[in-house]
Amino acid sequence: MKPIRLFLALGTTVLASSAISRAQATPAPLGVTYAGWKGEYNNADRRLATFKEIGFRIVSFVPTYGYSGHNKIDLRSGPDVVELAKAVEAATRMGFAVVLKPHLDPLLYSPGFEGLRSENDSWRVYCPWRGFFDVDPMSDDYRDGVVFASLRAAKTAIDSLGAAPVVPIRLELGAELMNSVVYAPERWVELLAAAKKERHRLGLDQAVVLSHNFTHHFEILDDFVGRMSPAGKAALKRYIRGLDALALSQYMDLTAAMPTAERGTRLPTVDEIAQALVLHEKNFRRQILVGALGLRPTQIPPLHIGEYGIGRGGLRHPNLWADAPTPVEEKDLDREIARGHEGLVRYLALPDGRTAQSVVLWVTGPHYDIFGWGNQKYAIPEAAAAIRAGLH
Repeated sequence: MKPIRLFLALGTTVLASSAISRAQATPAPLGVTYAGWKGEYNNADRRLATFKEIGFRIVSFVPTYGYSGHNKIDLRSGPDVVELAKAVEAATRMGFAVVLKPHLDPLLYSPGFEGLRSENDSWRVYCPWRGFFDVDPMSDDYRDGVVFASLRAAKTAIDSLGAAPVVPIRLELGAELMNSVVYAPERWVELLAAAKKERHRLGLDQAVVLSHNFTHHFEILDDFVGRMSPAGKAALKRYIRGLDALALSQYMDLTAAMPTAERGTRLPTVDEIAQALVLHEKNFRRQILVGALGLRPTQIPPLHIGEYGIGRGGLRHPNLWADAPTPVEEKDLDREIARGHEGLVRYLALPDGRTAQSVVLWVTGPHYDIFGWGNQKYAIPEAAAAIRAGLH
């Protein structure tokens, strides 16, 4: 069976079992996030060369756009089709598999925005996290300006290349838009249908797979599916069944596989971190996808980890943002972060238990930026060394 068909794995029993067997037989490929506002992909070659030297096999482009009002997106704040297409083309020519994962961020974070001088009073401008955004995915700005524009960028890149990539581009229709999915899952079903129609119109059926990157809160019943009505759950089930792939931002507790009495008294071993990732993956399938949503195992699309990193909360709370640690706390945290990346490398190579077909590192901001690309003072050499060693 050709690799492209393994990647597509559209949900039949044979393809699903083959994909899992393949994931277990070989280490999962590791990728890296490349986030950018407008203009930040114009000189992508240098950054891509760095990724290549380290040994990453996937580049996840995260074109970022400011959410400026109810169903209003400042599309000028993010990369346009031409800029994004050139970056995708460059990455493909260098041999990377490509993920497109458009992000909405509060307009506050966009370069040059001055809140005190702004005449925009919407709470959305200052909302700290996209998961709270109330965007309708079928609104013109999101459907046409973000999703369809991403498809056009993929089309432009492929036309310039002269052929479709060996591994299809994975387009994340949504990224961490938790409340948008919880409150209006039927609109995501409509978006998926519209995206498939547009993909076909552009001749990209074999070149682009459609996915959705859910926040890790999707793994917590009370945070996500538990808030949905029966009709909403049924719509979300239809949406997931229709996807070509499924991704998670994996920020669950990395000490979960330790003996309960030993948690908090020592660092988990590398194997315990790997097993924590397996545990969360199994629980997600059993408790959420099968238990809460009623999906059959053969209806679950191939799984990817769309984000992985460890922030201020360390191994127990990888996604926590908090006050800066003291110098002593920083040293302890650096050791935790390094151990967490060692555990990820072990997880990637597991022959049994892991079904995630790829993992992408989140490398933006304090503690996540282990290579120091955005700010050298954020670098964590031991964590970066663990990733380099695992890739080589």
